[in-house]
Amino acid sequence: MRVVIAHRFALVGQALAGMLTGRAPEQDLVQAGGAAELDQSLRAAPADMLLVDLALGGLGGTEGLQRLRQEHLALRIIVLAETDDPATILACLAAGVHGYVLQSGSMSELLRAIDIVEGGGVFAPATLATMSRATPPSRPSPSSLTERQREVLRLLSVGRPTKAIARELGVAVGTVKVHLAAIYRALGATNRVEALVKAGGLPPLPAIKGAMLRGAVPHGGAFGRAA
Repeated sequence: MRVVIAHRFALVGQALAGMLTGRAPEQDLVQAGGAAELDQSLRAAPADMLLVDLALGGLGGTEGLQRLRQEHLALRIIVLAETDDPATILACLAAGVHGYVLQSGSMSELLRAIDIVEGGGVFAPATLATMSRATPPSRPSPSSLTERQREVLRLLSVGRPTKAIARELGVAVGTVKVHLAAIYRALGATNRVEALVKAGGLPPLPAIKGAMLRGAVPHGGAFGRAA
């Protein structure tokens, strides 16, 4: 497994690499201090996972994250950020990242996020659940969804990947993708996490691969938070 750690602070990157050393057999850890170095590392050899500082020099925020997802489709991306602003979290998830971890969180929380993302899940902090409760009643509603689309949304909410949904419903993967596209349009969403948030009636947000999104950030502990 090849893991790239891209952080603007070299000491934080080294601390993260030290923490992950020995976590998995045959794990290859690579560090990058800027977007240019990150791109070079990803071009040099395919990576399985990227831990990236949202404020990394030259990254370009969510637009840079979206570019990375488009250029490296198999790459699992976890964002390390200093803000718990719901709009920022959703923007990152909409860009296609698989995890959003607050840099004021604990090391154990980061490890839990990595485990969840490795297992095919999505990890986000508690603020996202707060946002779902605070969203005005005028938000898009799932009432226009068909019964089959509602079933797809239900399976989505318990963390089923597209292939598993197709198996459970006895339909082709392409058919599930068509239903997903219709669900996203109906809810005004761009990805599955945003669809679940906008679906309503989901506070607290559903478990995804064993992680309750509302319980993503414990009290105490920190790593690499800028002064």
